[in-house]
Amino acid sequence: MPIDIDKGFMELVQLHEREWGTELYPNRPSLADLLNAPIVAVWVGEPTRSPTTSARSKLHVSSSSATRSRIMLSVHRRLEELDPIILSLVLAGKNTPLANRKLLYLFVQQKPVKVLGVRLLLEPIT
Repeated sequence: MPIDIDKGFMELVQLHEREWGTELYPNRPSLADLLNAPIVAVWVGEPTRSPTTSARSKLHVSSSSATRSRIMLSVHRRLEELDPIILSLVLAGKNTPLANRKLLYLFVQQKPVKVLGVRLLLEPIT
């Protein structure tokens, strides 16, 4: 599914709402959350069922490749909230709900930004 970043934030939000409709995935933000969040991350990958997902919000996850290619969005108040998510994508063996997703785009105040790098912090093993 080619996604054109030049379409902008609102077009991606509209695409997300059309593709998912009333289906849920873990921590799926509401439309109001998407429009009011200072930071919105755009992901692609297969949604996973969270062990804490309530019976009322059980996921309907199809095994088709179309489902796996739909974009998913997450909202954040501060960039630091993305640190553990990005860390789980980098480190093997970390099992998180976002571990099987790929970060496509990042929007700050509904404007696209580019990740220039990730800082690696090391600690000796004792």
